[in-house]
Amino acid sequence: MNKLFKKLLITATAILSVICYSTTAAFAAGFDVNNDDSVSVNDVTFLQSEISEFTDNMYYDLNNDGRIDVNDVSFLQIEISNQSVENNTQISISTKEYCKNVGDTFTISVDTNNDVNEITFTSSDSSVAKIISTEKSLAKVKVNKVGNATVTIKQCNKIITTKVKVEKARCIDLSEWNGDIDFNKVKKSGVTCVILRAGYGKDDNQEDNKFKEYYRQAKNAGLNVGAYWYSYATTIDAAKAEVRNCMKTIQGEEFDLPVFLDVEEYRQAVLPRRTLTDIISTFCDGIKSNGFESGLYSAKSMLVDSAYPDELSNKYLIWLAIPNTSYSDLPPYVDIHQYSWNGKVNGIPEKVDMNYIYNLNC
Repeated sequence: MNKLFKKLLITATAILSVICYSTTAAFAAGFDVNNDDSVSVNDVTFLQSEISEFTDNMYYDLNNDGRIDVNDVSFLQIEISNQSVENNTQISISTKEYCKNVGDTFTISVDTNNDVNEITFTSSDSSVAKIISTEKSLAKVKVNKVGNATVTIKQCNKIITTKVKVEKARCIDLSEWNGDIDFNKVKKSGVTCVILRAGYGKDDNQEDNKFKEYYRQAKNAGLNVGAYWYSYATTIDAAKAEVRNCMKTIQGEEFDLPVFLDVEEYRQAVLPRRTLTDIISTFCDGIKSNGFESGLYSAKSMLVDSAYPDELSNKYLIWLAIPNTSYSDLPPYVDIHQYSWNGKVNGIPEKVDMNYIYNLNC
């Protein structure tokens, strides 16, 4: 026997001796080389014997490299080892049901004894619970709408599921006029989201004086954060300038909620509906082009009487101020409902605007 081949064969046999194989059913055509209707360590032994006789039977070229040699033995060993790992895979999760609020992001962690095969995560309804990233045994999930979804986790032939129940989010919106705030108390009160005024208008030095402070403190308290920009724009050019000014303030920040254009000035209400609709679209599209989700905040009367609500709601999230109105009486396109201007929240000394978030899918 060729000395080099003998050395390779001894090495392959040594590798085999330290791997614990389980007998498996034939899992791929051609791997049952001894024709005993199973693929196991016996096929490796058989193949080693055949190769030692310098066979030229291409049936044994398992790795399809055009040669019959010790590499085919190694290939068969690896395939059997992988199949053994797959057949003995066990996966589990600690939480069978997650109860979250719209806007929340959470992580599903899987315990597995298999570090070889990929774990896949799928959601039964991505509009409710969207899988935004995966890494080995972890999946990050964002919940975007009131409803229920099931996340299915699969590794090899093992499947487990977890339920995700999503409720409306309690949200407040804030500006510098709200003064000093204890955001930890706000969080403990049951509020999960805040939308902060970033600034206003198209001119420099119009950032909200509390924006950076509020942003930092709200993030540290574990709240989901969004922003809004108060608009004075009455032309397309002014709307573009407001986009630029807004981006100077928010660039580099990470938001859990969209960036909204706040439209409520009388000078805007008296514009032609086409003009105001185009101003809103210009701002929202400009924000989107910079990588942020966007939407519109306004009063119901202004949106309905001064713009085209159906057109805007098909493209952007709609945050509407309709105080003292129940959810069942809202227009169907409302995603966020500002239901009170006189709310009281622990941690905030003065009255505050109150909102419910039902949907964050654009």
